[in-house]
Amino acid sequence: MEYKSSKMPAVISLKSIVKRMLGSSLSRSLIALRVKYRNKWWDRQMAGKSPREAFSLIYERHMWGRNESEDFFSGSGSHEEEISGSYVAAVRQFLVNLPSKPDAVDLGCGDFNVGKQIRDLCNAYVACDVVPALIERNRKVFSEYDVDFRCLDITEDPLPDGEVIFVRQVLQHLTNEQISRFVRKLGNQKFLVLTEHLPFHENFVPNIDKPMGPGIRLGNDAAASGVVLTSPPFNLWEE
Repeated sequence: MEYKSSKMPAVISLKSIVKRMLGSSLSRSLIALRVKYRNKWWDRQMAGKSPREAFSLIYERHMWGRNESEDFFSGSGSHEEEISGSYVAAVRQFLVNLPSKPDAVDLGCGDFNVGKQIRDLCNAYVACDVVPALIERNRKVFSEYDVDFRCLDITEDPLPDGEVIFVRQVLQHLTNEQISRFVRKLGNQKFLVLTEHLPFHENFVPNIDKPMGPGIRLGNDAAASGVVLTSPPFNLWEE
Protein backbone atom coordinates (compact mmCIF):
# COMPACT_ATOMS: atom_id res chain seq x y z
CA MET A 1 0.00 0.00 0.00
CA GLU A 2 1.47 3.30 -1.06
CA TYR A 3 0.97 6.37 1.09
CA LYS A 4 1.10 9.82 -0.49
CA SER A 5 1.22 12.97 1.56
CA SER A 6 -0.70 16.00 0.38
CA LYS A 7 1.84 18.29 1.96
CA MET A 8 4.94 19.54 0.22
CA PRO A 9 8.18 18.45 1.88
CA ALA A 10 9.84 21.10 4.03
CA VAL A 11 12.87 22.74 2.51
CA ILE A 12 15.75 22.66 4.99
CA SER A 13 18.80 24.72 4.15
CA LEU A 14 22.33 23.47 4.69
CA LYS A 15 22.87 26.36 7.09
CA SER A 16 19.96 25.26 9.28
CA ILE A 17 21.18 21.64 9.30
CA VAL A 18 24.68 22.66 10.35
CA LYS A 19 23.26 24.98 12.96
CA ARG A 20 21.18 22.16 14.44
CA MET A 21 24.13 19.79 14.47
CA LEU A 22 26.73 22.10 15.91
CA GLY A 23 24.65 24.68 17.70
CA SER A 24 24.48 28.47 17.56
CA SER A 25 28.18 28.84 18.51
CA LEU A 26 29.15 27.94 14.94
CA SER A 27 26.74 30.50 13.57
CA ARG A 28 28.28 33.15 15.80
CA SER A 29 31.77 32.09 14.71
CA LEU A 30 30.83 32.33 11.05
CA ILE A 31 29.39 35.80 11.59
CA ALA A 32 32.53 36.87 13.47
CA LEU A 33 34.69 35.50 10.65
CA ARG A 34 32.68 37.38 8.07
CA VAL A 35 32.96 40.63 10.04
CA LYS A 36 36.69 40.08 10.50
CA TYR A 37 37.42 39.74 6.79
CA ARG A 38 35.00 42.49 5.85
CA ASN A 39 36.79 44.87 8.23
CA LYS A 40 40.18 43.82 6.86
CA TRP A 41 38.97 44.54 3.34
CA TRP A 42 37.72 47.97 4.37
CA ASP A 43 40.95 48.67 6.24
CA ARG A 44 42.80 48.21 2.94
CA GLN A 45 40.39 50.63 1.27
CA MET A 46 41.14 53.22 3.96
CA ALA A 47 44.93 52.94 3.67
CA GLY A 48 46.53 56.24 2.74
CA LYS A 49 43.34 58.26 3.13
CA SER A 50 42.92 61.25 5.39
CA PRO A 51 40.21 61.09 8.08
CA ARG A 52 38.05 63.39 5.96
CA GLU A 53 38.36 61.09 2.93
CA ALA A 54 37.94 57.90 4.95
CA PHE A 55 34.84 58.89 6.88
CA SER A 56 33.25 60.53 3.86
CA LEU A 57 33.60 57.16 2.11
CA ILE A 58 32.14 55.35 5.12
CA TYR A 59 28.99 57.45 4.92
CA GLU A 60 28.80 57.29 1.13
CA ARG A 61 28.97 53.47 1.18
CA HIS A 62 26.62 53.16 4.19
CA MET A 63 29.21 51.08 6.02
CA TRP A 64 27.48 51.66 9.36
CA GLY A 65 24.09 50.72 7.95
CA ARG A 66 21.36 52.82 6.46
CA ASN A 67 17.96 54.30 7.13
CA GLU A 68 15.85 54.75 4.02
CA SER A 69 14.49 58.06 5.31
CA GLU A 70 17.96 59.51 5.97
CA ASP A 71 20.80 60.38 3.61
CA PHE A 72 23.34 60.03 6.43
CA PHE A 73 23.25 57.31 9.09
CA SER A 74 25.70 57.02 11.99
CA GLY A 75 24.86 53.43 12.86
CA SER A 76 22.73 51.47 15.29
CA GLY A 77 24.64 52.88 18.26
CA SER A 78 23.12 56.26 17.50
CA HIS A 79 19.62 55.07 16.64
CA GLU A 80 18.67 51.95 18.60
CA GLU A 81 16.90 53.00 21.79
CA GLU A 82 18.37 50.21 23.91
CA ILE A 83 21.87 51.48 23.04
CA SER A 84 21.54 55.25 22.86
CA GLY A 85 18.69 55.64 25.35
CA SER A 86 20.75 54.84 28.44
CA TYR A 87 23.50 57.19 27.26
CA VAL A 88 21.08 60.06 26.75
CA ALA A 89 19.49 59.45 30.14
CA ALA A 90 22.85 59.40 31.93
CA VAL A 91 24.13 62.53 30.18
CA ARG A 92 20.93 64.43 30.85
CA GLN A 93 21.19 63.50 34.54
CA PHE A 94 24.80 64.72 34.57
CA LEU A 95 23.88 68.03 32.91
CA VAL A 96 20.92 68.87 35.15
CA ASN A 97 23.14 68.41 38.21
CA LEU A 98 25.60 71.08 37.07
CA PRO A 99 25.26 74.55 38.66
CA SER A 100 24.38 76.07 35.28
CA LYS A 101 24.03 75.08 31.67
CA PRO A 102 27.55 74.52 30.28
CA ASP A 103 29.01 75.46 26.93
CA ALA A 104 29.34 72.11 25.18
CA VAL A 105 31.46 70.70 22.36
CA ASP A 106 30.29 67.54 20.57
CA LEU A 107 33.22 65.94 18.73
CA GLY A 108 32.27 63.41 16.09
CA CYS A 109 28.63 64.46 16.23
CA GLY A 110 27.67 62.24 13.27
CA ASP A 111 24.07 62.56 12.12
CA PHE A 112 23.23 64.35 15.42
CA ASN A 113 20.49 61.93 16.38
CA VAL A 114 21.98 61.70 19.88
CA GLY A 115 23.15 65.30 20.21
CA LYS A 116 19.69 66.70 19.55
CA GLN A 117 18.43 64.88 22.66
CA ILE A 118 20.81 66.69 25.05
CA ARG A 119 21.06 70.06 23.31
CA ASP A 120 18.40 71.74 25.49
CA LEU A 121 20.44 71.23 28.66
CA CYS A 122 23.49 73.09 27.32
CA ASN A 123 24.22 76.75 26.73
CA ALA A 124 26.31 77.30 23.58
CA TYR A 125 26.64 74.05 21.61
CA VAL A 126 29.35 73.37 19.01
CA ALA A 127 28.95 70.11 17.06
CA CYS A 128 31.86 68.92 14.92
CA ASP A 129 32.47 66.19 12.39
CA VAL A 130 35.17 65.58 9.78
CA VAL A 131 32.74 64.96 6.88
CA PRO A 132 31.89 68.24 5.06
CA ALA A 133 28.68 66.99 3.42
CA LEU A 134 27.42 65.68 6.76
CA ILE A 135 27.99 69.04 8.44
CA GLU A 136 26.16 70.85 5.63
CA ARG A 137 23.25 68.44 6.01
CA ASN A 138 23.14 68.93 9.79
CA ARG A 139 23.04 72.71 9.41
CA LYS A 140 19.91 72.39 7.30
CA VAL A 141 18.13 69.60 9.18
CA PHE A 142 18.80 70.97 12.69
CA SER A 143 18.70 74.70 11.97
CA GLU A 144 16.13 75.31 14.75
CA TYR A 145 18.41 73.78 17.42
CA ASP A 146 20.79 76.77 17.57
CA VAL A 147 23.90 74.63 17.07
CA ASP A 148 27.22 75.80 15.66
CA PHE A 149 28.05 72.94 13.28
CA ARG A 150 31.71 72.88 12.22
CA CYS A 151 33.75 70.66 9.91
CA LEU A 152 36.77 69.71 12.02
CA ASP A 153 39.42 66.99 12.23
CA ILE A 154 40.03 66.26 15.93
CA THR A 155 43.44 64.75 15.12
CA GLU A 156 44.76 67.89 13.40
CA ASP A 157 42.65 70.98 14.11
CA PRO A 158 42.42 73.05 17.31
CA LEU A 159 39.46 72.06 19.48
CA PRO A 160 36.67 74.58 20.12
CA ASP A 161 36.40 76.04 23.61
CA GLY A 162 33.85 74.52 25.94
CA GLU A 163 33.31 73.43 29.53
CA VAL A 164 32.11 69.96 28.52
CA ILE A 165 33.38 67.83 25.64
CA PHE A 166 31.34 64.90 24.39
CA VAL A 167 33.23 62.20 22.46
CA ARG A 168 30.91 59.29 21.77
CA GLN A 169 32.12 56.15 19.97
CA VAL A 170 34.62 58.14 17.92
CA LEU A 171 38.14 57.26 19.07
CA GLN A 172 37.56 53.53 18.52
CA HIS A 173 37.67 54.17 14.76
CA LEU A 174 41.10 55.85 14.88
CA THR A 175 44.68 54.64 15.20
CA ASN A 176 46.59 55.04 18.46
CA GLU A 177 48.73 57.76 16.88
CA GLN A 178 45.64 59.72 15.88
CA ILE A 179 44.15 59.31 19.35
CA SER A 180 47.42 60.51 20.89
CA ARG A 181 47.28 63.68 18.83
CA PHE A 182 43.75 64.29 20.09
CA VAL A 183 44.67 63.62 23.73
CA ARG A 184 47.46 66.21 23.58
CA LYS A 185 44.80 68.87 22.85
CA LEU A 186 42.90 68.19 26.08
CA GLY A 187 43.39 70.08 29.32
CA ASN A 188 41.37 73.30 29.21
CA GLN A 189 37.98 71.68 29.70
CA LYS A 190 36.18 70.96 32.98
CA PHE A 191 34.61 67.71 31.83
CA LEU A 192 35.29 65.05 29.20
CA VAL A 193 32.34 62.71 28.62
CA LEU A 194 33.91 59.81 26.74
CA THR A 195 32.07 56.71 25.55
CA GLU A 196 33.70 53.69 23.88
CA HIS A 197 32.87 50.07 23.10
CA LEU A 198 34.71 47.82 25.60
CA PRO A 199 34.80 44.02 26.01
CA PHE A 200 32.54 42.49 28.65
CA HIS A 201 35.44 40.83 30.51
CA GLU A 202 37.49 43.14 32.71
CA ASN A 203 40.96 41.68 32.08
CA PHE A 204 41.22 42.74 28.43
CA VAL A 205 44.35 44.40 27.08
CA PRO A 206 43.47 48.04 26.35
CA ASN A 207 44.50 50.08 23.32
CA ILE A 208 45.52 47.31 20.93
CA ASP A 209 46.16 49.36 17.82
CA LYS A 210 44.12 49.14 14.63
CA PRO A 211 43.97 50.92 11.27
CA MET A 212 41.64 53.88 10.90
CA GLY A 213 38.30 52.78 9.55
CA PRO A 214 34.74 51.63 10.26
CA GLY A 215 35.72 48.70 12.47
CA ILE A 216 36.50 48.80 16.19
CA ARG A 217 38.87 46.97 18.53
CA LEU A 218 36.33 44.42 19.73
CA GLY A 219 37.11 42.42 16.60
CA ASN A 220 40.89 42.52 16.73
CA ASP A 221 42.75 39.29 15.86
CA ALA A 222 45.00 39.24 18.94
CA ALA A 223 42.22 39.76 21.50
CA ALA A 224 39.18 41.87 22.14
CA SER A 225 40.30 45.33 23.17
CA GLY A 226 39.03 48.87 23.58
CA VAL A 227 40.21 52.45 23.96
CA VAL A 228 41.10 53.40 27.55
CA LEU A 229 42.66 56.86 27.72
CA THR A 230 44.02 56.40 31.25
CA SER A 231 46.14 53.42 30.12
CA PRO A 232 49.33 53.32 27.99
CA PRO A 233 50.17 54.70 25.52
CA PHE A 234 47.85 57.64 26.32
CA ASN A 235 48.09 57.87 30.12
CA LEU A 236 45.60 60.72 30.34
CA TRP A 237 45.59 62.50 33.72
CA GLU A 238 48.63 60.56 34.87
CA GLU A 239 50.55 62.51 37.51
